[in-house]
Amino acid sequence: MAQKRYRCDEDILCGINTPADMDSLTELEEKHLPVIDAPDKVNRGESFDMAVEVGGHRAHPNEPAHFIEWVEIYCGETFLGRISLSGSMSYPKFTMRLRLSRAHGPIKARAKCNIHGLWEGTKDIEVSS
Repeated sequence: MAQKRYRCDEDILCGINTPADMDSLTELEEKHLPVIDAPDKVNRGESFDMAVEVGGHRAHPNEPAHFIEWVEIYCGETFLGRISLSGSMSYPKFTMRLRLSRAHGPIKARAKCNIHGLWEGTKDIEVSS
C-alpha cells in the first residue's frame, strides 16, 4: 500500500507554522502561537523588556509527553537568543531584555513543540534614532 505524501502546507511538521488568519485562529494555533509583548517603538541602543508567551490565546499543555522544547528570538533573520524549556515547566512564558541597533525585520519568536512542530509569532518594532 502506498504511503500518503503531504505537501508542506498540509503537514505541521514541515517548515514553520504561522496562522492563516489572525482573526480566526484554530485551537491548534491558539495553543502553539508565540505571542510577543513588547513596545511598538524603541530608541536605538536602549534596552527594553520583551515577554513571549507560547499559548497566549489558549494554554499549551506542558507535561513530559507534550511540551514546548525551546523558543528562539530573531530580529528579521538575525538570531538574538534561545530559551530551552522542559515538560516540567508549568507554563511556557518568559521575559528577556533586548537592545536593537536597527530594525532589519520584525521580531520573531519561534517555538518548537515536541509533537506539533515549529510555530512562529511576529511583532513589528520601530527603532528610532
